[in-house]
Amino acid sequence: MKRSLILLVLAGAASVALAQPPAMPMSHPGWSPTSSNARVMIRMQRMERWRLHQLTVLLDLTAAQRQQVKLIFRQQRATMRRNMRAMRRTMRPIRRAMRKAMQQMRAAHRSARTAMMDKLAHVLSPEQMAKFRVLIPPPGMMRGMRRGMMFRRGWQGPPAPHAPSPPPRG
Repeated sequence: MKRSLILLVLAGAASVALAQPPAMPMSHPGWSPTSSNARVMIRMQRMERWRLHQLTVLLDLTAAQRQQVKLIFRQQRATMRRNMRAMRRTMRPIRRAMRKAMQQMRAAHRSARTAMMDKLAHVLSPEQMAKFRVLIPPPGMMRGMRRGMMFRRGWQGPPAPHAPSPPPRG
């Protein structure tokens, strides 16, 4: 019983510590009660009030302790907000570099595929080339095929060819 109560209190404290700050304050000029940010913020405020209530009941907090816990949670939320802003500033140039590298890689893949198709066009006849284009999906098609029938659980490969039935015994 004690162990489950302690685990419940720790889970509540962890969830409060990991709570995200509201997206934008209510005093923001773009705030309206119907905006999605406002709904998220209202939901988060309710959640924080509920968590504080749970801790008050489970830990038998006094009014002074409750105010101190509330202040600690508020300071933690502000610290998390500052850390997230700093992380975003740090990550911005990295994301730009990754985007540029991905564009270069895609361009290299396109040029390699074009070169391959040109070489094949010299080897294969026009009819064979048309069949090849039908058989080999264009770039990006495999992404959709992976989600489809081929890679679902339980798929055993193409169906086996129909075997002739054995001759009747007699």
